[in-house]
Amino acid sequence: MSFKDLSKTQPAVAAVLQRSLANQRLAHALLFSGDGIEDMELAARELAKAVNCESPRKDGGCDRCESCRKIDASTPPGGLHPDVQWIRPESKSRRIDIEQMRELEKTLHLKPALGGVKVGILVEADRLVHAAANAFLKTLEEPPDRSLILLLSTEPQQLLETVRSRCQRLQFGASTPREPNPAHAAVVEGLLALLGAGGSVLAAYRLLGVIRAFLDGEKKRIEPEIEQRLQLERYRDVADKEWKEKMEDEMAAQVEAEYRRSRAALVVTMDWLLRDLLMCVQGGDGAKRLFHRDRRDALRGLAAKLTLERALDNLAAIEDLHDQIERNVNESLALEMTLLRLSGLAPARALA
Repeated sequence: MSFKDLSKTQPAVAAVLQRSLANQRLAHALLFSGDGIEDMELAARELAKAVNCESPRKDGGCDRCESCRKIDASTPPGGLHPDVQWIRPESKSRRIDIEQMRELEKTLHLKPALGGVKVGILVEADRLVHAAANAFLKTLEEPPDRSLILLLSTEPQQLLETVRSRCQRLQFGASTPREPNPAHAAVVEGLLALLGAGGSVLAAYRLLGVIRAFLDGEKKRIEPEIEQRLQLERYRDVADKEWKEKMEDEMAAQVEAEYRRSRAALVVTMDWLLRDLLMCVQGGDGAKRLFHRDRRDALRGLAAKLTLERALDNLAAIEDLHDQIERNVNESLALEMTLLRLSGLAPARALA
């Protein structure tokens, strides 16, 4: 593996990292942020290989030397390299605590044992407790020689501003899903119906009801899954009120984070349908080029009735929706206005 693999899903990120390495201008602390942690972990692993590889190439590590092989090792998770330390939430409350950060700081201040650079990788860095984050500020401000610190987060706004300001931020785009999510099928059907209804208010609100039903179902699904993950049932009879309130807050935070990820994935599905429609309008409707390949006939039919300008505005409407919900605009209002805009009954950028 190398940055070539990352460039398939995150070409802009791969290009920035390769350019920084080539120019020897890599920041000592990087904050990776985006919707999916998987691509961030891939980037962190490939960057750790690139700075520690015995025979680095233009596109990253060689994948053959001892350093690369140890970093790629799957056991323990994160690899076997003595100079690359992965930090993940471990406590029952899924927090990164101060003891973990002290251990990382101790490791970063040691001389590299095998590679050339000590690398600390914090997965879900937004799970840092405040005391741990504050204790880590000095290391971020005055990093040890030959060290690299990588913070990975899908919720960077949860990090202390003092932490964010000491890192160079690298934004990861939404990963391209491999196949349409079957759970989104009813929403896809409703969106196709709306686009073909010629300005129907009824179609817009029918789809709004389908989306609301899906999101409400996700809330009902997510909460018991998070509760089971935190094993809260074992602690129902604990008398410590403060501790129970803390755990309830922790559960609420995790439910909200998982819900936001599910909602974002639904918006991405809608986004790809409208990208496919734009492709069809422009004549690029070959099956291999469409994401929703099973909807090709319906998309072709819609494309015959649309102008390029309208297809572009439809796509912009969904991209605006994604931006609005990330800025915590009222969810119901943002959805309603977006669907009315897609039906042609609301002006562009109504909530911008």
